Amino acid sequence: METKIKRIEKRKEEVILASIEIFKKHGIENSKMTDIADQADIGVASIYRYFSTKPELVIEAAIKIWEDVIDTFYKDFSTESYKSLNGIRSVETLLEVFLKLYKHHKDFMRFIEEFDHYITKEKISPDKLELYESAILNLKPLMLDALQKGKQDGSIIQQVDNHIFYMSITHTLLSLCQKLISRNTILNSDQDVEGEVQVKLIIEMAIQYLSK
Repeated sequence: METKIKRIEKRKEEVILASIEIFKKHGIENSKMTDIADQADIGVASIYRYFSTKPELVIEAAIKIWEDVIDTFYKDFSTESYKSLNGIRSVETLLEVFLKLYKHHKDFMRFIEEFDHYITKEKISPDKLELYESAILNLKPLMLDALQKGKQDGSIIQQVDNHIFYMSITHTLLSLCQKLISRNTILNSDQDVEGEVQVKLIIEMAIQYLSK
């Protein structure tokens, strides 16, 4: 028999899924809680029993979207073929996640950029984003392990700071992908080089930096 707690969690999940649909359709800023209530087939007052503010719901939606997309890649990193790679090839495989995001998950990348703008505009404090931060850092342990593995097997130079490399290259690739997807046609010259080529070049430069 379904317990009250399970019913509440199920209803919250339904509201989150409904909010994702509305955010994708209208954008985060333009979406109203009443729109989400209609999508979820629930009274708007009931939504506020689960989420006291719209930013709280937006954050939960962002966590859900991030986990659902990134989890699709995790199976690739538990295979024997991945585990058999040396450090530098493991890093390359991890960085290629951004290429896959750019090619196959453009809606996700647009949402994440819009989310960043919304959080900044609403002046949401970092302590309110701890669960979201945990979700977006879920690839970090894999990257740090791959970098350390490369130092041990000789495929990666010793003087690389693993944390600085991770933060710098992920920020670079994420920003580039978002720019290419959301703002690629501002100037005529923006179309001179295909986006996929640019993403591949940054990955190649990162690998050369690690192995030179």
